[in-house]
Amino acid sequence: MNHRALPRGYRYAGTMDFMRNRAQMKAVVILSLALVIVPALLGLLFAPVGPSWRLMLDHWWSWLALGAALIAYIPLHELTHGIAMFALSGVLPRYGLKLPYAYCGSTVWFDKRSHIVTALAPVAVWGVLLQVAIAMLPGEWFWPLWIVQISNLSGSAGDLYTAWALARMKGDLLIQDTGVRMRIMRKVSVEENQT
Repeated sequence: MNHRALPRGYRYAGTMDFMRNRAQMKAVVILSLALVIVPALLGLLFAPVGPSWRLMLDHWWSWLALGAALIAYIPLHELTHGIAMFALSGVLPRYGLKLPYAYCGSTVWFDKRSHIVTALAPVAVWGVLLQVAIAMLPGEWFWPLWIVQISNLSGSAGDLYTAWALARMKGDLLIQDTGVRMRIMRKVSVEENQT
């Protein structure tokens, strides 16, 4: 259940802040780099670069299309978070940019399942749509689309880290994600409440 205000009976359980917490920031950067290198190597196993390179050299506009797709992906990623947040809460999210991150945030307290859904929505939705485009378009479009897919994966490193960390946390959790910082609260048990 998601809440507009923090209900009674919850106690502070932690914070995720990829801008101030050096260990969390480092983990996200390492994951992001791995999500560039591994898919790039896998792409080389499935498709030679030559046909895509020839397409790019023969059609100057393909460079513009790739650049536009990489730039457009950033707001589309955040918009996907926002649509999920709104669908699960009925509250309009806020968007912003705090370098090096674009963000979508809300004042709503999301339960663990809902927050994991909002965190993973962009990588899942855009991952599927990009794979469909890769399957439908001629082979020479593989690498331009695969580069956008790699951007989708690596740009979701913070979301994947968040989902993984929350999935490992025990208890009835509520998470408020303001976009650059997440506060995590855990429901206090009856025994803890009596002390």
